[in-house]
Amino acid sequence: MSGIILSTDLSAESQRAFGPVRELAERLDRKVTLVAVLEDLPFEPAAGSLMAVYPDRTQLKADWEKQLAKLGEQLGDVCQRTVVLDAADVPAAICKFAEQEQADYIAMATHGRSGLRRLLLGSVAEVVVRHAHVPVVLYPPPE
Repeated sequence: MSGIILSTDLSAESQRAFGPVRELAERLDRKVTLVAVLEDLPFEPAAGSLMAVYPDRTQLKADWEKQLAKLGEQLGDVCQRTVVLDAADVPAAICKFAEQEQADYIAMATHGRSGLRRLLLGSVAEVVVRHAHVPVVLYPPPE
């Protein structure tokens, strides 16, 4: 087993899970793989007469890898590696990676969205819980 897959979107909210996951990994004598999914969104470079610059995915991924490496250092010795995945479907990418790695757990912080915000933005955590083949540990925002 590979230990704990800790998913982050690089936001401060997602980093709330880092301390508890570090403690969990130490208690269970497991290593953590820190994972971020760079969402591959369909991009329309021209809308009417407006032009937009297409983002350089190679540079964007390199920037994410650098940020993720810094976050991995915050986890200390329990972090065995960091991985940036490219995917159009973020929850599916997390579940597939955990399955491939034969993870013991998936851990992630939730943003705590509800109502219209949740309807529009969705819930990655909810989909991961529904489709993961390993236990999922969620860290909701404080009340």
